[in-house]
Amino acid sequence: MRIMWFILLIGLWGGVACSAAPQPAPTAVPLSILMPTETPTAALVAFSAGVPTPTAAPGVTGAPTPTIPPTFTSSPPPALTAVDTATATPTPTLTPTPCPPGQIQAGLFPSQFTGESSYRVYLPPCYGLDGRAYPTIYLFGGNSQDDSAWDNYGLDEAAEAAIQQGLIPPLLLVMVDGGWIANSTSGGPNSYEAHILNYLIPYIEQNYCVWAEPAGRAIGGLSRGGYWSLEIAFRHPEMFVSVGGHSAALIDSYAGPDINPQHTALSNDLGNLRIYLDIGDRDYLRPNTEQLHLDMTAQGIPHTWVLNEGAHEDSYWPLHLTDYLLWYAEPWPRDRMEYPTAVCPQNDIE
Repeated sequence: MRIMWFILLIGLWGGVACSAAPQPAPTAVPLSILMPTETPTAALVAFSAGVPTPTAAPGVTGAPTPTIPPTFTSSPPPALTAVDTATATPTPTLTPTPCPPGQIQAGLFPSQFTGESSYRVYLPPCYGLDGRAYPTIYLFGGNSQDDSAWDNYGLDEAAEAAIQQGLIPPLLLVMVDGGWIANSTSGGPNSYEAHILNYLIPYIEQNYCVWAEPAGRAIGGLSRGGYWSLEIAFRHPEMFVSVGGHSAALIDSYAGPDINPQHTALSNDLGNLRIYLDIGDRDYLRPNTEQLHLDMTAQGIPHTWVLNEGAHEDSYWPLHLTDYLLWYAEPWPRDRMEYPTAVCPQNDIE
């Protein structure tokens, strides 16, 4: 009996001992050991489809396996995708049409005295394109000179340069052949004066785009042509705004007091006519021109007097072309759009 109780006690003790046995230790998870100077790096988690992750065997308590730091590979920047955007159509810029340069035209005008006489006309840039009537200077040469005289001295080039530089407004220059009528007549109704007033000027005003009023007309000449310009203007001051006598040949024998400008300048009412007299200090014609200047000064007649260095020779006038143009152009507006409007005649003169 005692033996049976002993066996029973041993069995009970074994059951208790079995129930108190220790449970298996949890699986160890390796940890990355960070040094104090390192910054924790985010671990990249790789997802592997269908491959189980090995589990550490229970009860393994060895040193943890070192973790290999992940390697970072720089990723290329994302590709930029072109976006189709509407492009605005630029507004066209209006470029002013450039004016064609000035030009010289030559022609003939009819006259009862000569049948036909030649002339040359300088047409400024943009002539005929702006619907404007241009001021005009009529210019005469000396004895034995024709319509090429002023052209050969370079007047058209001087005018072109002055216009381009804005020194003078656009204008026309009409250069006239003197011929026998300028050299052999002495003024009056059957002379060069009538040839100019009755034939040349009306022809130009009918065939060119000119300011056909006294305010738009000027007249001038050199040597014998200077005499003619002063004679015509002093006898008809109501027709012109300005007159120039450049080394004018004021010779007493050319005409009597009622025609000779040395007298008509003082006896006629010249109104508001602008007057320009110039001559070289060694010009043999200086005495009479200078006397006219003194007489006009004494009588209080406004005028411009210029005594230049030089003689009565071809080298004198080209030196003063720009001075002449500046003076003639002074009364006229610098802006061509202030000129009178006009419908320009069409002509075929080449």
